[in-house]
Amino acid sequence: MKPYGVFLAIHFEVGLDTKSLEHQKSYWPAAIDLIHLADQYGSGLTLQFSPQWAEYILKDKQRHKLVGSWQAHGHEVSLHHHGYDHGDWNGYTNRTGKEHDPRFRGNIPDMMKIMSRLVYPHRALSGTITDEIFDYPHDILYDTEGILISHARSKPKWVTLGPNNRVIQVGMAFLSFESNIDNFKYEYEKSRKDEVFGVVTHEKDFTENPAIIEEWLNFTKSKGKTIRNIKEIITDYQKKYIIGHNSNPLTFVKNVIGAVK
Repeated sequence: MKPYGVFLAIHFEVGLDTKSLEHQKSYWPAAIDLIHLADQYGSGLTLQFSPQWAEYILKDKQRHKLVGSWQAHGHEVSLHHHGYDHGDWNGYTNRTGKEHDPRFRGNIPDMMKIMSRLVYPHRALSGTITDEIFDYPHDILYDTEGILISHARSKPKWVTLGPNNRVIQVGMAFLSFESNIDNFKYEYEKSRKDEVFGVVTHEKDFTENPAIIEEWLNFTKSKGKTIRNIKEIITDYQKKYIIGHNSNPLTFVKNVIGAVK
């Protein structure tokens, strides 16, 4: 049975240096190649950028214009935030006492100002946020989380993250450059019509093995399912199904870090 929707989120990472844009410069050609590949399959990706990527794109009008054309062709531009406890922190946090850390760039409102400039005239509605308790932006309405293959199939659910951020959450599984893609195909075949099937990868994984991403795009197309962005999927899903509340959301510490230990 086909799932209601299928999405492919791309995490564009910090690169271990909050104040350098060398990582972004290095992987920008891969980003262009990835979008070109997705367009060949009619797929709408969910592009979750760290603020360093937003900064890099905004430094050049042609890069920013290109990203705008991606949005116009069905790709969603949204947020990927690594909080203070992540090994690749992006330098932004609402945690107190971190202002003197040399990696510090600002608080979450500062980060969202940059992201707003990147996505304008649209809004950044979805995101993967690692420090939900302190750093969850109020702007984000759709939350993506997960890493294991068991996280790929999910019914969208209302959850509360942090003190009072009520968002709709969907799960996803990490497709790395060395993953066994047959596991993803097998899990897909078990999907129910009221489920969303989510996959996430990184710009680095695409660079290492673009063939595995193309194989996934080709597989979903062969099943008669077009990959769409999260904003479109959830907007349409709510017209057909009632989304219930769940008091046990997926979180980065519990379901991602805890899963790989």
